[in-house]
Amino acid sequence: MLSNSDSQASFFDTSFICEGLIPTESFYRKFREIVWPLIDDEMFASMYCLDNGRPPISPALLAMATILQFHKNLSDREMERACMFDIEVKYALGLKLDERPFDHSSLGDFRKRLLESGKQKEVFDRILQELVDQELVGKTEIQRIDATHVIADVAIPTMVTMVKKGVREVIKPLHKRHKETHKAISKLIDLSQYDRKTVNHDADGRLDMEKRQSLLVDVVHDAKTVLRQVENIEGDEILSRRVGLLKRILQEHITEEDGRPKEKNKKDKPPDLLVSPVDPDARYGAKSVNKKFQGYKANVTETVESRFITNITAMPGNKPDGRTMVQTVVEQEGHGLIPEKVVGDTAYGDGSYRKDLEKHGTKVVAPQRLRNTKTRAVFPKSTFQYDEENQRLTCPAGETTSTYYWDRTKEIRMFHFHLSKCSRCKLLRQCTRAKEKRRTVGIHAQHWQLIEAEQYNRTEQFKEDMKLRPPIEGKLSELVRYHGMRRARYRGINKLGLQLYFTAAAVNLKRWIKLEMNKMKPKPPELAIA
Repeated sequence: MLSNSDSQASFFDTSFICEGLIPTESFYRKFREIVWPLIDDEMFASMYCLDNGRPPISPALLAMATILQFHKNLSDREMERACMFDIEVKYALGLKLDERPFDHSSLGDFRKRLLESGKQKEVFDRILQELVDQELVGKTEIQRIDATHVIADVAIPTMVTMVKKGVREVIKPLHKRHKETHKAISKLIDLSQYDRKTVNHDADGRLDMEKRQSLLVDVVHDAKTVLRQVENIEGDEILSRRVGLLKRILQEHITEEDGRPKEKNKKDKPPDLLVSPVDPDARYGAKSVNKKFQGYKANVTETVESRFITNITAMPGNKPDGRTMVQTVVEQEGHGLIPEKVVGDTAYGDGSYRKDLEKHGTKVVAPQRLRNTKTRAVFPKSTFQYDEENQRLTCPAGETTSTYYWDRTKEIRMFHFHLSKCSRCKLLRQCTRAKEKRRTVGIHAQHWQLIEAEQYNRTEQFKEDMKLRPPIEGKLSELVRYHGMRRARYRGINKLGLQLYFTAAAVNLKRWIKLEMNKMKPKPPELAIA
């Protein structure tokens, strides 16, 4: 039951005792002044029963404590201790000196309720809306965008451990809900190999390749035995999901050679490869040739002038940086934010991103990626005249072709110029370096956006715009170094999203409080003019 918290004042209130102790310029004093009016229990009323059950701990208190937790980069237990013994934290949250407000498990329960009700972004949105209302964030202000990687909260298992974990995930719900099946499986395989203590343990000492292969054969055999036993169980969604996960592990990682299971070669494994059954949303990713990781990416948009985070989204680590760009920008319309421009690096220069954001009134400013090295330093696509109505293409030498085929995978019209004409052309060496000595030009559905971008990227204004992008690296560094965003605290992309929103909310508050403190600084005296 949701009810108002006890507001009875006492001499143990930090409001009385610490009023003169906490400095005027303290972050925690400003936190109390700014956040208290913004966050109340009514924001979270739908998460609780209004007329039944025991009164819960104030969700507004838990929300503010969670902001401070991410601000200070503390674990749940550390935050519980801070609420008991840290006077500044007690003052910021309005706690009594002798008060132990909640157990650390209450923070986890609060996060669970936020996710179940879809309110994981509620606090971030409330703070951002206040920044917009106070005109600290301009509605059309230019923004910049970039992504950073987030390492998953998993240990990368060996192939044997990967299969064993998949088997354990299937076996766990059987003990309570399908006892007969569990009993049948216990007679066919050694369940002691799949308990909590031994599932991560291959064998004592280092295994040679022959023993490792033999062990893999055994666990794959056990996995197939378990799958056969549970194949007829219906109506259990959790079990069905875990069975699908085990099947995926075997399909992606295991092949057979001479009738014996064997791990696939790396090149034969699919690109969307499962990292661990413990966190099925995590993926193998790379920010560069040498910087590889296992986990996720976080896309961040930041205003150029005021330097507030306007949105942050999570995505699997194997997705391109720009994959959630349109979502990250368009979601801001709920706050009335339609940035004039969004500045990013090459990863955000795709034609589809440009076209989609153009519909929402935002111009994408980003370098274009040269995907075809054969056409580097030759006639660019913009020098060819495209007749969209008649589907014809004319080259700089005046030759026109209507011969093309539709590439379904890339959604491109590939126009071909006749070999007999290209081979005799005086401009051939300036036009293409292809071995077949003829030019092929791909026309995207976003052709005109790409042509416009190519022309704009030659201007001085483009150079000035790109100077606005680098400072976002500082914001990413702040999120990672001081607020723990480099590593996921929780498992699953939805839980990671909650972590990102609260981290961004804490950083926005820190920026907001800094601006308020700057207003308090005395202005330098004006110099008298003789």
